[in-house]
Amino acid sequence: MKKTALFLFVILATSLIGTVSAQKPFKSGIVTYAISYDGTWDAATLAQHPTEQKVSIMGLKSKSETIGSGYSVATIVNGNDSSQIILLDLSMMGKKYYMKVTKDKILEKMAEGSQPEIVYTEETKVIAGYTCKKANYITEDEYGDKETTVVYYNETVGSASLNFGGAFTGLIGFPMEYVMETEEGKITYSVTGIQVKKVKIKDTDFLIPTDYEELTEEKAKELFGGE
Repeated sequence: MKKTALFLFVILATSLIGTVSAQKPFKSGIVTYAISYDGTWDAATLAQHPTEQKVSIMGLKSKSETIGSGYSVATIVNGNDSSQIILLDLSMMGKKYYMKVTKDKILEKMAEGSQPEIVYTEETKVIAGYTCKKANYITEDEYGDKETTVVYYNETVGSASLNFGGAFTGLIGFPMEYVMETEEGKITYSVTGIQVKKVKIKDTDFLIPTDYEELTEEKAKELFGGE
């Protein structure tokens, strides 16, 4: 597997279950995204990419899990202290790694770039039984060029605190549908269902498994490249 392909989904991770009644808040549930691709993707690379992402939510904690060919990526977000844990299961290498990211580290990274501009609109769209509002999430790339991501969100799903440090920091609701732009084309994430009945989510689901080892900066450079 190409390092760039794996690196892409590590970043995107830092996605049909019966739907529930629209606009009904819940404390615990599993959100399922369908992931689709549009553009000039290499067929071999595309075959390795995931087509689904699951996000388990329990109060102010969430865990998103994405499984690709020969690897999986999970991001655990703790809304209580704004920290994150990244879990990498590189089954093609027989290795499992974790990375802890503190709130201070996230703020330090955010300070390196410009703050996003979020333009909220009254336009709505029903996604998985939930009425969602449209927002334009505007960021700047490394060259200072503005990039706009259209995102549909809902304020009754999860908690806005779970967005901190992720792709939609500051967004007032849970992202239900959005499109990520890449050099190869577009990646669309769209919620297909939310399960709240008979869901078994435990505190231990948000802990680091004992068979994972810490991913050092040196090892990360070896795996993904970079300075």
